[in-house]
Amino acid sequence: MCAGFVSKHIERDAYLPKQRDIILRKALKDLTADPDVLAIYIAGSLAKGNDDHYSDIDLHTIVIPKRKAEFLMGKRDRANNWGDVSFHEDCNPYSPYVVTHYNTFVKVDSWYHAPEEIVPSIWLKEVEVIYDRFNIMSPVIKESAKKVYNPTPDEVEHWRGKLLAFVHETYRAVMREGKCYMHYPILIGYGG
Repeated sequence: MCAGFVSKHIERDAYLPKQRDIILRKALKDLTADPDVLAIYIAGSLAKGNDDHYSDIDLHTIVIPKRKAEFLMGKRDRANNWGDVSFHEDCNPYSPYVVTHYNTFVKVDSWYHAPEEIVPSIWLKEVEVIYDRFNIMSPVIKESAKKVYNPTPDEVEHWRGKLLAFVHETYRAVMREGKCYMHYPILIGYGG
């Protein structure tokens, strides 16, 4: 809660997990029916099992390399088939993802990859593979489990500064009678 903020959407929000499941089922039905889709996995809180009502769907689709450009060009149209869309955040047809907000207040981050882009990484340690026609994901996930991230001193200093700046800005906002960023009618320009 931020400076007395009270939601008018508690009843709607109670159904968010159900609405999220409906959109995910539609997306999976659509994607698995496409012969150019090789594998699908989800990441983030849904894959880790620590999701809440407000968790989004981080949906990753691996496609035949020669068709990837077509998937990117049609990513918004495809996402439109999964539910009633309020808006898309990304308008770049060459970007490997699109963020789609649905009228139900569910958000889907849809990523499209070619198989050669799926390499062992700390980001693939906790994913849930939903569809994998040619067992592309299993060896990558096995190797990803061995990956460890050790931040450099420069990275620690960078993020320390970001955290302290956020604390300072929060204090200033509270001292200005609780004006939080969410009270402003403009988008801050952050898609995450």
